[in-house]
Order: sequence, then structure tokens, then C-alpha cells
Amino acid sequence: MIDVSILIVHYNTPGLLRQTLKGIRRAAPKLSYEVIVVDNNPAMRVGEMITREFPETICLVQEQNVGFGSGMNAAMERAKGSYFFIFNPDMILMPEALEKLKAFMDLHPKVGVLGPRLSHPDGSLQYSSYRFMDPLVIFYRRIPFLRSLSFAKRCVDQYLMVGEDANKTRDVDYLLGAALFVRAKAVTEVGGFDPAFFVYFEDQDWCRRFWEAGWRVVYYPQVNLIHYHRRETAEGGFLKQLLNPLTWIQVKSALYYYKKYHKRHVAHNKLSSSHTD
Repeated sequence: MIDVSILIVHYNTPGLLRQTLKGIRRAAPKLSYEVIVVDNNPAMRVGEMITREFPETICLVQEQNVGFGSGMNAAMERAKGSYFFIFNPDMILMPEALEKLKAFMDLHPKVGVLGPRLSHPDGSLQYSSYRFMDPLVIFYRRIPFLRSLSFAKRCVDQYLMVGEDANKTRDVDYLLGAALFVRAKAVTEVGGFDPAFFVYFEDQDWCRRFWEAGWRVVYYPQVNLIHYHRRETAEGGFLKQLLNPLTWIQVKSALYYYKKYHKRHVAHNKLSSSHTD
């Protein structure tokens, strides 16, 4: 069996995807791995580029844009690794990152999902580990006049885990779906992404389901990756955000998420023990 399957869903960043695939080559992982790219945009195909420049990479062509979660599910069905690395097409993989992530998982069999520290290209911390989102956080982060209010800032900071030691390995509620190192055995038990989420909230939902099934979700800053991240739904003023189709996709995902969980609660005593091993 292959050690790690690196899984990427591509939609509209072919230049960044090329750099991501080059970065995987440069990292030259010293373990067995495969790379699977899901070509999810009929209007911006990348299969020809992948075949020409990265022939070792498997390319799965979708007839239409099926969304992030469904695209990843297709990749996981094809993957042969003991671990799946859910990986964005705008990431830079560092040397020894895969080896360290695998080593940690091998030593901690109760961990289902592991997330590295993510940094912006300038080296600054990118918040990628969270507490489960209070619905108010969505409004506090989107409406300009609310952002500066102290109670709103406290709520958002709590969600983002601002003030927590970003250099400390710890259990968290959920991790950003840009880089999730996942145990394939756990996925067999928990299932893949919920296809009802076209995009947004699918990572929060997935991590929540791992916790419900008894698997730990852990932030692991001893591995650091660069992420060229854009919060497209938060760009521009409130009116521009309101007119952005992605905003309404996010709202639809949020409504589905809170309807799904409004009578379900994760046992937070699992998190209160604050594992750091």
C-alpha cells in the first residue's frame, strides 16, 4: 500500500496548481506517495498541462463542477494511501513535511485528522484551527460596522483561537480544509465529505463527525506550510460581498450546517482534556 495520497481539487487557479505540483516534487518526500488532481472546471481544464508536465500525477476529470467535497470524495475513492492529505492547489509543501505528519499519526493511533500550521507567503500566521463556529461569527466578520465592536471582536477571536499558543500541539474543534492529513482507516468509518455542502462548512462538518466517531482532531505546528489563501467572500465592502455569488453559496452551506447540528452536540469534554502529546 502507498503511504500517502496527496489529493487536490482544482477549479480556477492553474498557475498556482502548477507551482503546488512543482513544490511537491521539490520536497522529494522520502516515503511512497501518489498525487491525484480532480479537474473540476470544464471551462478551465488542466489535464493537458498535468499530462505534459507532471505525468506521474493522476488526473480525474469531472464532467461538471461538483464542488469541493464531492471532488475530494472522488479522489478518496481512487486513492490507495494509508493516509490521505487533503491539499489545496495553492499550497507550498515543505521538505520533510509528509514524513513528519506520517510519523506523528503513526505514533498517535487515536488521531483521525492532523493539521499543520499554515503561514501566509510573508511568513505570518494564518489562522487554521478553530472552535466550532457560533452563527453570529458570520455576521461579525462580514458587516463592517460590527467588526470594531468589542463584543463582536471577542466572539471572533474566540472562534479563531486568538491568544492560544500557535506553536503548541493541541486538540481543536476543527481545522481548515486547505491541509488535512487524514487516516484512511478513519475515513472508512466516518465517511467522506457530506456532498450536500457544495463548498464552505464541509471541513467543519467533517471534523465534527470525526469527533462524534471518537477520533481526535489535532493541530500540529511542528510542520509549517505556505498557503496563498484568499477569503473571497470577505473581499470588498458589504455591498460587494452581498453581490458575490460565493457569499450566497456560503449562506446556503451555513443554513444546512446549523440545521444539521442544532440538536446535536459534540462532547466537549474530549477537548477540555487538552491533549498535547
